[in-house]
Amino acid sequence: MPSSKTQGQDSTITRMPPGAAYDIDLSAHQGWAIAEHPPTGGQARAADLIFVHGMASGGWMWSADWLASFTDQGYRCWALTLPGRAGGQSLANDPQALDRALRLAFHQGDADAALSALTKALPGMSAFDGPSLGDFTDALAEALAQIGRPAVPICHSLGGAVAQNLMRRGQSPLGTVLLCSAPPYGLWRASMEMAFTNPQLWHSLVDFSMFGLRGTDIDVMRRNLFPSGIANGTYSGMLANLTDESTKAMAQASGFPPFAPFPGPRSDVLVIGGNQDRFLPMLDVMLTGFYYGTRPVMIPEGGHMLMSEPAWPKAAQAILDWLPRIERAA
Repeated sequence: MPSSKTQGQDSTITRMPPGAAYDIDLSAHQGWAIAEHPPTGGQARAADLIFVHGMASGGWMWSADWLASFTDQGYRCWALTLPGRAGGQSLANDPQALDRALRLAFHQGDADAALSALTKALPGMSAFDGPSLGDFTDALAEALAQIGRPAVPICHSLGGAVAQNLMRRGQSPLGTVLLCSAPPYGLWRASMEMAFTNPQLWHSLVDFSMFGLRGTDIDVMRRNLFPSGIANGTYSGMLANLTDESTKAMAQASGFPPFAPFPGPRSDVLVIGGNQDRFLPMLDVMLTGFYYGTRPVMIPEGGHMLMSEPAWPKAAQAILDWLPRIERAA
């Protein structure tokens, strides 16, 4: 069931948090959610903004300061949380997953349900029962329809693959911002480069995708994903909210099968990248711009998590400078 939450309420209901009750309505967690952030100043705008998160996160990823930079300018913003697994998190990120699965199984009193619940708790099982890139795209399409007026998706990393898949379907919104996004040909090239030039990060990300935070080196991830630094409290809070990501969707984001529209000039696409991004190299950002016939905006001090780094105001301003051209077409 899709849900709309107002500002200040939990917008991550679709990705089961650690410690959730065993008898929770799992159908809600298989859906998607959006959180509304009304405009707080500025002039009336012709379009809303919908923010689409990347791997293992949710609508909480967009900080209050980041969102305020847009709501202060008159934009109504929506933070989308993409679908999660019906069974919630696995043992990879939630130590209580096994206990929750057992309680759920015994509550139902069904041996087949017990086996199914236990299987779902195993790390890596989202490759089989996790949502696909198509499921994520359905959620974005439905969210845009629910908003009911022109909207611009601003999409980070894996979220960029979702937006491009929507364009491939011929359902292009008013405009699309690709922020440190998966390239239109997929992440395979960036992954191969990382494996050779930064094997520590490559192994840490692979370990995280399979075994969660307990199976990876969080210091390696911190140094590489936030090259300009991040406050201890901010990083700890982010780690506490990370979820299992669907390995099925991540595999599809590698580019097989293709998820992007045909190449060609698109004035409705803005590409933004960070010069210090160690997950998505500058070459891939430039190639993404070339694919869509547009010049990327590069943030010199930016890493992969641009919305959470000291350079975030520059990225936000680049979007604000571009939006009026898109609004004129609304």
